[in-house]
Amino acid sequence: MRFIFKTLGLAFAVLALFAASILAWGHIGIRRTQPPLPTLEEVLDVDPTASLPVRLSYVNTASQRMPRSGVLDPALDSEPHLDYVMSHVSFLLEWQDGRIFSIDTGMDAEGAIRFGGPVEQMSGGDPIEPHKSTSEVLGQARSRLAGIGFSHLHADHTGGLRRLCRDLRSDAGRAASDRIPVYQTRYQLGGLNHTTRASKSQLREAECAEVEPLLTQPLIPVPGFPGLSVIPVGGHTPGSQFFVAHVRTMPGMSEGKYSDIETWIFTGDIVNHAAGIDKNLSKPPLYSWLVVPEDTGRLEVLRGYLKQLSEQKGVRLLVSHDQKQIEASGIPSF
Repeated sequence: MRFIFKTLGLAFAVLALFAASILAWGHIGIRRTQPPLPTLEEVLDVDPTASLPVRLSYVNTASQRMPRSGVLDPALDSEPHLDYVMSHVSFLLEWQDGRIFSIDTGMDAEGAIRFGGPVEQMSGGDPIEPHKSTSEVLGQARSRLAGIGFSHLHADHTGGLRRLCRDLRSDAGRAASDRIPVYQTRYQLGGLNHTTRASKSQLREAECAEVEPLLTQPLIPVPGFPGLSVIPVGGHTPGSQFFVAHVRTMPGMSEGKYSDIETWIFTGDIVNHAAGIDKNLSKPPLYSWLVVPEDTGRLEVLRGYLKQLSEQKGVRLLVSHDQKQIEASGIPSF
């Protein structure tokens, strides 16, 4: 019996050491990824004569209600008990010629249930409520999907790709060889840890996706999609990035002109609640240290950067997981 206990103890120690080494490697990797940020002037620079996107909408693939202490450090937040609803969205940009670019793909129902269980246990929140997938909501508009980009490679942002590929295969008139470009920076292509490995494999195996590497610079235009750029940022995962979209507002009433241009910044998971930016509140420490190894110092820099951007005229932020903030932004669901 003593031998059995010793063996079990040794096995537990080996497993604990293995887990600790994976976590430590994740923290080392994320701290090595600190791409230079573009200036505010560079982010805001836009050619008003360019063929910019003319519509921005979103698809919310799942919702999960919880206290906001699940996503903001309760030691810093003055209102940790307030209600919060975590969304899992894809943002859709459309150009005048009908082309659609999807920022993230959300999840399908099966993936949402798998994802929501652990979140429910850790946060004390409600069970997750799956909605329709991005592919289901797009319907026949899938034929207009011309590009995809991921804020980072986590299952709740990439999981909808599987359903999308399946539906595209069955769409009438679409050739089996037709593939959708997925634009990735070198940080997203090369940066890998235990939290991104599954999504990276899924993307590699996706029959409908064709990876298109992007240039390496602080502000990277997405080729073929004027008005859309990427900022590599790190902090959350090695491949985390902001998308910047200069979107024309509603058409003017005369001569087909557009009345104005708004700049939208898609923040990914740098924060999960808009108050993280507004009040400079970090995520719960256990999350950043154990659940997803994050560079908390880099995240503070990025929160300040986003705050500065939000204070510029014509700039709006969209926080992927803050359902109430997205709804209050005024952008329509697709």
